Amino acid sequence: MNQSQKQQISDSSPEADPSSNNKKPAKVWDESRLIVLLIGLSLLAEGALIHYQAGDSQFLVAVVTGIAGLLMTFMAYFLPFEQEPEDEQESGDKQELENKQKSVESKTEEITQKIAEPESPATEKSLVKELVTGAEKPEAEPELSWIERLNKGLTKTRTGFIGKLKKLVLGSTKIDSDLLEELEEALYEADVGVKTTEELLAYLHEKVEKENITDPNQIYTLLKENLKDRLNKYAAPPTLSKDGLTVYLIIGVNGVGKTTTIAKLANYFTKEGKKVVLAAGDTFRAAAIDQICIWGERAKVDVIHGNEGGDPGALVFDAIHAAKKRNADLLIIDTAGRMHVKANLMSELKKIQKIAEKESCGGPHEILLVLDATTGQNAVQQAKQFNEALPLTGLVVTKLDGTAKGGVLFAVEEQISAPVKFIGVGEKMNDLMPFEPTEYLQALFADDTDKKKESDYNVVK
Repeated sequence: MNQSQKQQISDSSPEADPSSNNKKPAKVWDESRLIVLLIGLSLLAEGALIHYQAGDSQFLVAVVTGIAGLLMTFMAYFLPFEQEPEDEQESGDKQELENKQKSVESKTEEITQKIAEPESPATEKSLVKELVTGAEKPEAEPELSWIERLNKGLTKTRTGFIGKLKKLVLGSTKIDSDLLEELEEALYEADVGVKTTEELLAYLHEKVEKENITDPNQIYTLLKENLKDRLNKYAAPPTLSKDGLTVYLIIGVNGVGKTTTIAKLANYFTKEGKKVVLAAGDTFRAAAIDQICIWGERAKVDVIHGNEGGDPGALVFDAIHAAKKRNADLLIIDTAGRMHVKANLMSELKKIQKIAEKESCGGPHEILLVLDATTGQNAVQQAKQFNEALPLTGLVVTKLDGTAKGGVLFAVEEQISAPVKFIGVGEKMNDLMPFEPTEYLQALFADDTDKKKESDYNVVK
C-alpha cells in the first residue's frame, strides 16, 4: 500500500471526517440531576394525589405542590448537560483501563511478595508500642487499694442506712421511747431483720437502764460496738487445705452474680500464688459453659467442662481428678442456679457434695452461698433454705455497692450462724476480697471526707 492510499484511508476515517464534529456529544446524567428529576416527579404525583383525595378543600396545596414538581422536572431536563467529547471520553476510558491493569499488576506483585516473605510475628514490644502510639487514649485511672474500693463501694449504705441512724440518734436531745421506736423502724427498713433488730434494741434498753445513759451520742457508740461484736462472732478466713487439693463448691440462685464471683475468686487466689482450676458444673443453663470458659480465660486459669445438658456429678468427678493431675491448689466448682424452694434441684447439690467428699481429701472444704445484697430479706430466706439442704460453711455477699440498706449482711449471719467469707463491692475483678469485719466497719462508719488510707480511719473498739 502506497502513501496516497494510506492518506485516503486516513482521510476517510471518522476521526478525519469533518462532518463527525457535528455529531452531538454524549449526554451525561449525573446523580444530582437524577435526584432532582425524581423529586420533581414525586411532587407532581403528590399534588395530583392531594387533589384526588381532598378535592377543592386542598386545591391550593395541590396546585403549589404540582407547580413545584413541574419546575424541578423542567430544571432537571433543560439545564445544560455536562458535555464530554467522545474522543476525550474514549481516551479517558482507555487511560482508566490502563490504570486498572497497572493497579492489578501491582497488587498481584505485592501479594506474591508477602507469600514469599511471610511477615515476622509481632513481638511483645511491638504490640505495646502499637497500643501506646495509636489513637489518643485517656489516661488509665490509678488502681485503688482495697480499703479505697471498699470505702467507695459502701457509699450508698453509709449515706443511707448509717446516715439515717446517725441523723436519728445524734439529732435527738434525749433518750426516750419515741427515739427507740424510730430506731427500730430504721433497722427494719435497712433489712437488718426481726431477730437482729430485737436483740439490738434489748441490748440498748439494758445498757441505758444499767448505766443510766442519757446522752443520745452514747446510743450511736453502743450501736457500733454491738454491730462489730456481731460480725466478729462468726468471722473466719477462707479455708485452704494444707495437704492436697482444696475444693470449693459455689451455690446460689441465678442472677446473684455466681459465675462472675467464681472468676473473681480465681483471680484473687491466683494473685495469692495458688494454682486454680475451675469446673463448669452448671450444665443446664444455656451458654453457662461458654460463660465460665470466657471468665476462666480472663482470670488465666484452666476450666474443666463437659457438654451442655450433661451429668453435673460426672463432671465434678472428672474435674477433681483433672485438678489433681495438674497439681492444682484449688478447684472451684460452679453449679446450676437453683431456686431455694425446688427440692429436686436441691437434692442434685447433695449428690455433688457427696462426690466431692468421696473424691477429695476432706472436701468440699468450703460450701459458699452467693447472695445479692440488693435483694434484702429474700437473700436471708435463700440462705435459710440452702442451709437446710447443705451445711453452708460461708457466704459471699455481692453487689454491696448497689444498696443503700446494707443490713442484710448482719441478718444473714445470724440466720444461719455462718460467716461472710467474701464481699463484692463492684464489677471489676479486684472488687471481691475476703471479708474483714474491722475494715468493713471502718468504711461503713467513716465520715464522708477524703479519707483514703487505713490509718485515716478510727477503728471501732
